[in-house]
Amino acid sequence: MTTVTNSSPTTVHLEAAARRHLWGHFSRHGQNITPPIITRGEGSRIWDTAGKSYLDGLSGLFVVQAGHGRTELAEAAATQAEQLAFFPLWSYATEPAIELAERLAGYAPGDLNRV
Repeated sequence: MTTVTNSSPTTVHLEAAARRHLWGHFSRHGQNITPPIITRGEGSRIWDTAGKSYLDGLSGLFVVQAGHGRTELAEAAATQAEQLAFFPLWSYATEPAIELAERLAGYAPGDLNRV
């Protein structure tokens, strides 16, 4: 997909660098293919360097269900990142994951108690 973008020196550099170096997951690649460069998000919307708005269905699918630009979530993440930024729960547990699982299980009906 070729994207029409603004022609600022920064955007032109980013587009060239993306074509040369970025291996996009599930993307078509080629010298003349530049992916949209996303610059910001607010709620469930994201914007690219050309100012085009998109519904952020992909991030919501994986990690941003709560929306972009939520200061309280950024502050909570920063506080947690001071101790441990990320760790997968494959055969391990973390205190925040256990606490969240316990909290969510309390909302579930009956014996639906694993998250």
